[in-house]
Amino acid sequence: MSDHSTHTLNADLARFHSWRLLVATLATPLAWFAQMLIGEVLTAQACSLSDVRHPAAPPPWVIPAMMALSVACFVLGVVGVVVAWRTMIFTRSRRAQALGERARRVTELEWFLARVSMLSSAMFMFGLVSTDLAVLVVSPCGRW
Repeated sequence: MSDHSTHTLNADLARFHSWRLLVATLATPLAWFAQMLIGEVLTAQACSLSDVRHPAAPPPWVIPAMMALSVACFVLGVVGVVVAWRTMIFTRSRRAQALGERARRVTELEWFLARVSMLSSAMFMFGLVSTDLAVLVVSPCGRW
């Protein structure tokens, strides 16, 4: 292996893939947060016409809007989990190839952050699935 190709390999290994780690870390938690925030606002607006003494049925647009929101957030969560998983696999393989001191430190940091993002994405995906099941089971304007 020539000196130039070794230098290029070390430079490639030392490059920190911040966009990939950012998507892996934040996509699923932001999907859960969006589902909770937008879902609560939709439910509050739809159920504002109802009170304890005079219950009213939710408007016909509430259930389809909640389903569409759940599906969109679930897809975004799955994308976050897939990116986190691929980043973890990619950084694990790169970690074994790091040659220089700086390249080794950068790849170990990236590997650690990829593992944290995978764990975070898995936990928030569980939250997304639980919230999706609640949207299917619980009436938006019912007593709960």
